[in-house]
Amino acid sequence: MPAPTPGFVKNIIRRCFREQVDKSPTKAQEGHIWEYFNSSCAYCGTQIGSKDEGHIDHLISASQGGANNISNRVLSCATCNEKEKLDKDWKVFLAQKVSSESIQIERANRIENWVVQQEQQYTTISKALLSLADDLAEEIVEAFDENINKIRSSKRDF
Repeated sequence: MPAPTPGFVKNIIRRCFREQVDKSPTKAQEGHIWEYFNSSCAYCGTQIGSKDEGHIDHLISASQGGANNISNRVLSCATCNEKEKLDKDWKVFLAQKVSSESIQIERANRIENWVVQQEQQYTTISKALLSLADDLAEEIVEAFDENINKIRSSKRDF
């Protein structure tokens, strides 16, 4: 297994800090997501056979400020999540992914109903607390970068 890249590590640091404030769905909640979407990708409709093939995707990506909680999560196939949607707006992606307008509307309504149902159960996260977690994570990332640069420049001395 190759060593993790600095970019990968920095992403993990940011996620760890955010997770302290903005929890990801529990296993039980993930099961609820699978049930609601009938083990099918919320975007393309592909039937997902196993947990290895399915992803609990952010509707609004974390890099775009999307929450980790269940109200911002849907079931997605690996292709949609890892290769195609990425940081795109989910409505734009859905329109690109599905050519039939009636199917687009049906899937968008299903997703929007999911979001509404879940938002009613979960409170909004304090923006100030999220900002604090993000700021503290950035301090760690900056220190990480400084130390990586020290190692890189020290390599020349050995």
